[in-house]
Amino acid sequence: MRESDLLDAAAFAGGVPYDYFRELRARPGLPRAVDAEGRVHWYLVRHADVVRAARDPETFRSAPSTMTSVRQDSTGLPLISFLDAPEHTRLRKRAFKGFTPARLAALEKPVAAVVDRILAEVTAADGFDLAEDVALRLPLEVLTELIGVPAGDREQVIEWTRHTVNLGDPGYHHSTPEKAVAAFGGLMAYFEDLVRQRRKAPGDDLFSVLLGVDREDGGGGGAGLEPEEIALFATTLMGAGGETTYCSLTGGVLALLENPAQLAALCADPSLVPSAVEEIVRWVTPATHFARQVARDTEIGGRRVRAGERVVLWYTSANRDEAVFDRPDRFDVARRPNPHVSFGGGGPHVCIGRGLAALELRLFLTAAAGLLPRLELTGPPVRTATNFMNSYRSVPARFVGQPRRQV
Repeated sequence: MRESDLLDAAAFAGGVPYDYFRELRARPGLPRAVDAEGRVHWYLVRHADVVRAARDPETFRSAPSTMTSVRQDSTGLPLISFLDAPEHTRLRKRAFKGFTPARLAALEKPVAAVVDRILAEVTAADGFDLAEDVALRLPLEVLTELIGVPAGDREQVIEWTRHTVNLGDPGYHHSTPEKAVAAFGGLMAYFEDLVRQRRKAPGDDLFSVLLGVDREDGGGGGAGLEPEEIALFATTLMGAGGETTYCSLTGGVLALLENPAQLAALCADPSLVPSAVEEIVRWVTPATHFARQVARDTEIGGRRVRAGERVVLWYTSANRDEAVFDRPDRFDVARRPNPHVSFGGGGPHVCIGRGLAALELRLFLTAAAGLLPRLELTGPPVRTATNFMNSYRSVPARFVGQPRRQV
């Protein structure tokens, strides 16, 4: 394999090429690739280098895009992850108010109810798709609750969102590029209308919180954020927030099935759930990478990197760095400490929804751990054709035998 191959989804067709990343980490300096457009990409494959770049936004900039794949021009709109200060700071400050510990605590019962209902449905079914019917369904239902989508509209919002995930995968049966564009437009129009409704009649939801922050900041009842800005944030949240849990939950369950001793340990000791959540997120690393633009000449990994070039933060490699993790290729639900970089490695772009993702995974494992020994795959998992998200488009499965009594 060549370094440039990693920019192609085909390099990930059989899974993340961990052996090749191990080889790159062992080389001195930084690996370098040139894409089809002649742009230089320096690969940050070590944990220390990824963290350094993530926490230095003055040198490593997000605009105009953090993507290296077909997804980077999928909207043409200023997504929050594509912005730098001060625009990014302004939006993030407002958005963070919707993800405070108090607001996440208030979501605990609704999320638990969604988990229980989904598990009841799939345990009673003759067969189901772990990826579609559980791992994707769970975060999308939770996000419609967080945003405040009325109950009667939630199925439509979820269906639109299904068309905006796994972009660039020609085999994903829910969507085509044309359907994805139409679905994105549907979400934007719907959320802009919902913003206007919340301005007139605020509730206890994310949109009302964002508008309330505007009032606190002297924005005159929401004048500080335009309806399109809030709608774009919500649309991004539905897709990106949904995919993070979708990838983690699917890959985490597969890891537990492939490591029965770890599953047994988790079933026997519920106190391992929090560390199991962190290990699943490290092990899977939902987003394999993001890119940054180099704003000024600098040195990283012992190499001179020049302004105008790009660096790629390979989180999936940093999370297997032997210099940081003991036996990194071992899945260990009791792993502590676990300084993974799956949520960005710190800095201003650290994932704003990381607390929500952890809550969803924690409540799922708490409810499902005792059921998982009864889970069997009824066909081979089918990976998503992308080098960006470490995901599966389909994992056919079913529950067999009698329910396992909770320990």
